[in-house]
Amino acid sequence: MSQLIEYFSGDTVELKFDARKHTYLVDGRYVPSVTQVLDVINKPALMPWAAKEGARFYMDNVEEGLEDQAMADGIRTAFRKKSSDARDIGLIVHRWCEDAINWKLGNGTAPSLPDNEYAQSSIDGFRLWLQENDVEWLSAEEKIYHNKFNYAGTVDAVANINGEFCVVDFKTSTGIWDEYFLQAAAYAEAISLVYGEQVESAWILRFDKKSGKFESEKSTSIDADFQAFLGAMELHGRLRDLREDRKQAKKEARNGANEES
Repeated sequence: MSQLIEYFSGDTVELKFDARKHTYLVDGRYVPSVTQVLDVINKPALMPWAAKEGARFYMDNVEEGLEDQAMADGIRTAFRKKSSDARDIGLIVHRWCEDAINWKLGNGTAPSLPDNEYAQSSIDGFRLWLQENDVEWLSAEEKIYHNKFNYAGTVDAVANINGEFCVVDFKTSTGIWDEYFLQAAAYAEAISLVYGEQVESAWILRFDKKSGKFESEKSTSIDADFQAFLGAMELHGRLRDLREDRKQAKKEARNGANEES
């Protein structure tokens, strides 16, 4: 899928997005996404969570008479099933929110509530947040590319909220983690190039994938968070170059050994 991004300055760029591979291309060049850049940040909560899911699988199946290998495989991969379920709920909520925003913008029809009870609970929280804030939606699922720092991504929503120009990021996680604000800041800086207006704040809206609990947090530290994102981007780039350098060195070493033989 290709999209022409028009900047406030009058410049344009064609951004291509491969949904299957989740990769972005500009002029045939691979461009790292915001989330790929932030993968360099350690996620300490993931390992205990994966271990917990493995233990739960064991307790649920210990009396089922599973063979040792089947039990071991089940424990080892239990977190993947849980993660897949979470992604499904997240996808349902994301699609509903996107459809609801587009409907408000005059595109499409009002979405029906999904059958999934957890998704319904999350959406109820979102609707209550809308009632408590003055929200004017400007776009949904907007593709971005920062033509100076060379990164791309998709912003869940852009809006004027309580009189401030904002980006909005939806999360279906168990908490609001620090790196979310770096992600939102990267989106904010790229969106500012398109709208010609500095984004004033970022909202993280979290829909708990288990309980449906809704949580929101607003950030106004976009400048500082963006500097931290650029640090992560520098590390991401260096690690990528290092991998390529090592791969090339090994290839040359193999070629040299073959020539000598």
